[in-house]
Order: sequence, then structure tokens, then C-alpha cells
Amino acid sequence: MRKHDAKEFVTIIDFIGNYKNNYLIPVALSGDKSLNKDNIRRKIEDTSYIKGVSTINFEEVAKEQIYKSINVNNLTELKKLKEAFIELKNRIGRLPLIYDFIENDSIDPVVIVKAHNSYHHFLLRVGEKMPSLSVYEEQVLVMLSNEILPGKRSHEVLLLEMLILNGHVPYEQYITKLQQSGCLIDNATLSSVARTMDLSFFVQAQRVKYGSMPICIFEENSTIRINESIQKSLKNNKYFKDLIVDIVKSAIENKKNYDGGSPLTLHRKYTRKDVCRLLNWDSDESSTVYGYKTKFGTCPIFVTYHKHDDVEASVKYEDELVARNVLKWYTRSNRTLQSEEVKQIIKAKDNGISVHIFVKKDDDEGSDFYYLGEANPDQSTVEQKSMSGKDNKEIPVVSMDLVLEHPVESRLYYYLKAGGKL
Repeated sequence: MRKHDAKEFVTIIDFIGNYKNNYLIPVALSGDKSLNKDNIRRKIEDTSYIKGVSTINFEEVAKEQIYKSINVNNLTELKKLKEAFIELKNRIGRLPLIYDFIENDSIDPVVIVKAHNSYHHFLLRVGEKMPSLSVYEEQVLVMLSNEILPGKRSHEVLLLEMLILNGHVPYEQYITKLQQSGCLIDNATLSSVARTMDLSFFVQAQRVKYGSMPICIFEENSTIRINESIQKSLKNNKYFKDLIVDIVKSAIENKKNYDGGSPLTLHRKYTRKDVCRLLNWDSDESSTVYGYKTKFGTCPIFVTYHKHDDVEASVKYEDELVARNVLKWYTRSNRTLQSEEVKQIIKAKDNGISVHIFVKKDDDEGSDFYYLGEANPDQSTVEQKSMSGKDNKEIPVVSMDLVLEHPVESRLYYYLKAGGKL
């Protein structure tokens, strides 16, 4: 920008127009190269990355166009990932590890894994000639890349770190490590960790995808052992071991984004499957959770804030954040004040049920929801209403205010509420 002694400030007007790559605007301003859509969306609302006396403001029309660009662009297409991979490879002068992407503020490794199941598969796709792996070794990498790498619960990460050293760890030593790391050590959480690592939590198709055999075996609270096939591969296949160590190192970095002392971290994003696992459900019931489900003393509620125009009227609930700490929420249709599932939620506190709220802006955001924390139904607001169903037939539904224990952070609140379908 030109400077002139007589000028005290400069006004810059930029007409964004219909440029299809508008998503690059917050990327360019923030320097975020993660290709993580959620990170990029947040850079539009949270502009704290602009330092000094400079400021930036996006008008609502500009925001809508950028959000739309983020939604419609495939940021995980091989061409984009390969370009970022080659750029990092040239910068560091060698084949990058997953951790190199984190350390150099490049692509979010979780983005790579979501698109290609494992980093090994990605390397093959971009034309790198890599050492061979057995079918089972590849399956183990897919499991650890998808379930451990994101670092959403510290317990599995720390356990895997300990197991890599010598193949087994005394149970009490593992518990001590968890305590030192500020992690929960209640029986429900520890049992959930065991079900994750022996694969019993997952549905059959996923167990097959992950190799069917337990990653490790819990021997009656005395010793935890990595399975023999993995231990053998760690000893005999240096490439396989390097990949496992890289996953663990990266997961240790990723877990810093989550609170190890709580099952779920406020305002972080989770899938329905994540929620089933982190709330210590016996198995993955994400395919039957839909809007909400009460089980094991918990009731996760999933809300898509802006429904698409083609959503059926009978499921187009008018859920709304009426304040930063209040969500006006509707049950499933065909529910009344006498429905057992409704009565359980209305008196959740008396029934020992913890209600957890998860919200995403719209379906274009994928399967991840922001966690808004626990909530308590305001019984004075409970009301049976009716909504239009098939052939304009009136069907019953119950609404209530859910009072959040923690107000939604302002930037996320305005982001969720902003506009309609973007």
C-alpha cells in the first residue's frame, strides 16, 4: 500500500464476486494450509490472526459466498493434497512423515487419512515407491490412523505409546501414566478403552476393515499386551514401525487440543461414532442415534441448525439457539408428553441422565458436530405442539428449552446462527 504523510488511514474495498475459489481468502489471510474445512470456516469468524493495528471484517454477503465456496469445493481431492505434499517434501528435503505436516503447519494429517484411510495409502496414490506391507499391517495402520491419530481421547494414545516400547505394560503402570497425565481412570472409561483396542466397540464391517484381531489384549487387570502379529511386525519391518511411531507422535500432538480430564471437550467437533465411544457406550450405535438417544445414563442430542429446503416437513424441526446458553429444542415427531423417551429427558436430572448437545451449521459440514456441553431441560418451557406431516396431517411433537451449563463462545454462536442455507 502507498503511504502519504497527509493520509491518516486507508480504506480498502474489495468486491469478491462469484469467484469459485473464495475459500482461499481466509487461507491467504491466516496462512492456514491445513485444508481442514472447519479450520477455514473459523478463520472467517475469528480474525485474531490479524496482528498489530490492522483489522479485517467480512460483510455478511462476503461471508456467505466464502462459506458456499468452502462447502462446494473438494479440499481433499488428490491434486490439492499432492501439491501440498510436494511443497513440503521440497521444503524439508526428504519424504515427509505425518508429524512433519503438523510441525510445518501444512495439511492436517487427519484430512489425509479421511480421504485415503492411511498415510501409506496416500504415499502410494501420489506415486511414491514405498516398502511393501502385509494385508494385516495395512489394516492395523488404517485402524490407528482413523481412531488414534485424531487424539480425541488421550487414553488410547498413551497406551499405544507405552506398548510400542516393549510390547507389554503392567496395568498399574498404565493407570499411573493416566493419572500423571490428568486423565479419567473410572471403570467405565477404562472399559471403553479396552473395547476400542480389542475392536469389540466397532460394528462387524469396521472390525473386518481393521483386521478383526485385537490391537492389544487386557489380561485380567495385570498386563496389557500388544498382539503377537503386530509385535512381530514391529520387530521385523522397520517401515511399519516408523509409520506406527509417527502416528503416535502425531496423536500426542493432536490430543493437546482436547481435555484429557473430560470425556468431551467444549466446542470441539465429534461424529456420532466418536460420541458413542467417548460416552463409554458398549458399542457403536451411531447408525441408530439419529437426532438423539438415551443410553447408559447419557443422552446425546444432535442438531443440524439450518435444514435444507428439501427436508421433509415432518423432520424439519425448528431448533434454535435463542441465547448463548439456551437451545430451543424439538423431540422427534409423533412424540407426546406421555412418551417414555420424552419423560426421561424432561426429568433428566432426576433420572441421573446427562444431556449432551452437539450442533452443526448444516449438512454441507459433513458428519462432525460442535460439542456445546451438557444441558438441563427447563421444565417450565416444556410444551406439546403439532407440526405438519404427510398430506398436511398434524402430528404431535414436544418442545423445550435446554439450558447449557456453559454459554456458547460468541464467535461460534454467531457462526451457527448466521444466514440460512449457505
